[in-house]
Amino acid sequence: MRKTLTLIIWLTTIMTGLAQNLIDTGALIQGGVEDGSKLVEAYVKPLNKAIVFGLSDVTYSKIKKDDKHHLTLSIKLAYINIPKEDWSFDVSKLNLQHFEPKDPDQIMAQTVFGDSLKHITLVSKEKDLLGRPLIEFNTPAGSQKSAIPLPFLEGTYRLKYTNIAFNFIPYIPIPDSDFKIGMLGAGIQQDLALLVKSLQDQSYGISLQASGAYLYGHTNLDIRPGQIYTPVTITGQTAGPYDNQEIDISFTALNFAAYFDYDISSHINIFAGSGISLGSSHIMVKGTYPVYVADPVGFGAVVADDVNNPLDIQNTFSRSKLDFGIRGDWNRFFIQFNYSPSIYGGLGLKLGYKML
Repeated sequence: MRKTLTLIIWLTTIMTGLAQNLIDTGALIQGGVEDGSKLVEAYVKPLNKAIVFGLSDVTYSKIKKDDKHHLTLSIKLAYINIPKEDWSFDVSKLNLQHFEPKDPDQIMAQTVFGDSLKHITLVSKEKDLLGRPLIEFNTPAGSQKSAIPLPFLEGTYRLKYTNIAFNFIPYIPIPDSDFKIGMLGAGIQQDLALLVKSLQDQSYGISLQASGAYLYGHTNLDIRPGQIYTPVTITGQTAGPYDNQEIDISFTALNFAAYFDYDISSHINIFAGSGISLGSSHIMVKGTYPVYVADPVGFGAVVADDVNNPLDIQNTFSRSKLDFGIRGDWNRFFIQFNYSPSIYGGLGLKLGYKML
């Protein structure tokens, strides 16, 4: 078990950069909550999709009716590809109320998966008496990752024609950060041979599968006054305290699919399936944050104020899904590969041991 947890921790190190990028989004709210909410949502939406759909990958379980083993423990890995069109987003399409790109020809900002060396500068539409933008700040760069791994632990128990699965990620910190994630999930796969006798004792099978998962993440933030640029004197009150800042993220995912499988030999079988994946993401930015807005009186000044619990962003996602794979069983061990050509699909791997 210790080696398994070590592998999970090692895999999550690949997500360290993504965790830091998520932390950096806190600065986007300093130009105002309304525009900041739109910017944060656009920046992290591809990550939200990747996790929601990744939680619905690697769900197939072989139902081998003559297998004497019933209880298995496995490591699962979903390797989710990020479409190139989601590496950046068009700021001009967000309908920001108070901000616009400083350079009208530079309107593409990076998402969390974008170029790690690129950003654009946003400036306030409100100007001072000399015509200068009152507020200026840079959008975050990306992590430059075109795919992310999402590791799971899974235990399954087979009752002849039925597989019941439990998935989890221990609530552990991502190395080199205080970001923590944990996941719980469950699934059931039902071989239709239970209901259709003609499917019994065949080299092929048809099954229906349903699963659900919930992932939770948490990290602290450190957003202080002075992280934006303004050419004028700032008025208002930014007294804090700022030691209560944090982000909570949560994801729910549901998956429904039908699978056809075929035994090539006593050790190898292939499978193909189709279905639907759906789910939601929820991001809450809590605590006290310094926020800067143009003086509503219109004298070309910037007013600072502390805002509590500024962001609460929810999104829902859905997609159709295709899945193809191959599995090998040898005594107590098995290995399974699958590939999904669907949007936010990718490769899947399962390594398992039959315990009882």
